[in-house]
Amino acid sequence: MFIRHITLQNFRCFATLDIPFQSRCVLIQGNNGAGKSSILEALHYSCYLRSFRTHVHRDLLRLNEDHFFIKITTEAHDLSSCDVMSVGFSPAQGKLVKFNDKPVHSYKDHIDHYRMVTLSADDLQLVNGAPEVRRDFLNYALFLQSPGFLAVFKRYRQILEQRNSILFSLRHSSGLSSNEELRIWTKSLWEQSNIIRVIRCDYLQNLEVTVNKLLAEYFVTTDQDLSVSLSYHDKVAYTEQNFESFWQMYKQKHIMSEQQHGRSLFGVHLDDFSIIFQQKKARVFASRGQQKLIVFLIKVAQMLDLNHLGEPGVLLLDDFLTDFDDHRVAQCLTALYGLPFQIIVTCPTNASALTTGLAFSAREEDFSIVSL
Repeated sequence: MFIRHITLQNFRCFATLDIPFQSRCVLIQGNNGAGKSSILEALHYSCYLRSFRTHVHRDLLRLNEDHFFIKITTEAHDLSSCDVMSVGFSPAQGKLVKFNDKPVHSYKDHIDHYRMVTLSADDLQLVNGAPEVRRDFLNYALFLQSPGFLAVFKRYRQILEQRNSILFSLRHSSGLSSNEELRIWTKSLWEQSNIIRVIRCDYLQNLEVTVNKLLAEYFVTTDQDLSVSLSYHDKVAYTEQNFESFWQMYKQKHIMSEQQHGRSLFGVHLDDFSIIFQQKKARVFASRGQQKLIVFLIKVAQMLDLNHLGEPGVLLLDDFLTDFDDHRVAQCLTALYGLPFQIIVTCPTNASALTTGLAFSAREEDFSIVSL
């Protein structure tokens, strides 16, 4: 998929905006406050139906306006067809999504048409942020890769909600551990957790392989010992071979804590994964530059894995490369230019090294600049 055109109305600082994207590699440059990030935010919003900068949809409205509208024209990867995705929002009516003028009623159908991976400075939280950041990354990465995962995860949330409701109602009950209803919902949560855990672990394993291939191909010449590993962690172990073994262990060690808290204290909603860089925890021992490199590699690997599954999308980089040194910028650009999908990058007007590097790396017909 290639993005060929974007139209915005009442989105952030733009009353109206029309921009054609004429190449595989697009550089959007401008001064601070010109709206570079807002364009990428609109592209991101059209995929995830949420912003990477705010959780409040109203924040995306232009001042004193009561709605915004985004229209994106895409072209198939094999250039066989063009499609139009449109997303509108107003506080009164909520979101309205259309594909080729037909309403889209499910997120699964939406993702089938339009896939986007975004890389911004906030993504450093993938390394140094809280566990929920990494869980969100895994969940959305799996939604992109297999929209059917959404139904699996929704079923998990329903089971979790029901089990939490039981725990809350039995919070002051002395017979909690023998409650048969709780046992039934515990088994459902255990089963669904194991299904999702396997899916997540397989994804991380494949992602780790792709990350290290990128390291070996583009970064090993100057950093011989670079390696990244991704390790999944259960907050409470629930991987016993059968439920009865788990249930007996859980009653002995954890059920009283659940009784006190009134909520489930095991399951994939509490799990995490660690990022190991050069055999040390990246969160603690990696420098900021190394953490940025790790996140860059993870997002590029995510795109490559999508592409290998026949689901190519678009990679967005929101002013992410400009504070690398020139050598690291050159390595990243070499890696980006070798990718088989569209890349849209923002940078300040004065980022001459990045602009020159992109232009030098790409063939003339593959590179274009949008100036704001």
